[in-house]
Amino acid sequence: MVHIVAEILSLIQHIKVLNDEPERYRLEYCLCCGKSGVWPHGCYPRKADRRGGLESLNPILIQRFFCPGCRRTCSVLPECISPRRWYLWDEQQTALLLLLAGNSLSAVAKKIMPSRHTLKRWFTRIKEQFHLHKDVLCNHFIELGRTTNHVEFWQTFLKNNLLSFAMRLCHVAGVNIP
Repeated sequence: MVHIVAEILSLIQHIKVLNDEPERYRLEYCLCCGKSGVWPHGCYPRKADRRGGLESLNPILIQRFFCPGCRRTCSVLPECISPRRWYLWDEQQTALLLLLAGNSLSAVAKKIMPSRHTLKRWFTRIKEQFHLHKDVLCNHFIELGRTTNHVEFWQTFLKNNLLSFAMRLCHVAGVNIP
């Protein structure tokens, strides 16, 4: 299971908070069974920074907690890192905005790092889960209810908000994040 900590929007901010305010990552209860009393269970390294080279921040440490009740571990991610993808949410948002603006998959793949295949998979999943995302996000942003399709919906939302914020809200509501 994964918990996402709000308002940590960059890897640099994540590293700073992990060093200066580690209690922000502390879980109050187990995400699997709901019991309190989870223990810190170390960290694991994750390659979240896809820039590579000397300026890369890899490996990024991700905190884990152990539940003595159900004997499972839970990871705690900052909002900027996607739970099951290699790329950060801001990179995915850039790709999504370019695709929503009518750019082809090939043109977007030439501008940014992910391959054409990866971009197609992202865009397909966003399109397939549109109704689930719309239900969750319309509870927080009433004006999104006036949109009629996934392109208009995401363009409207991303004018003033981050994709990471939308995905965190969906995650909290129990909707699968693409």
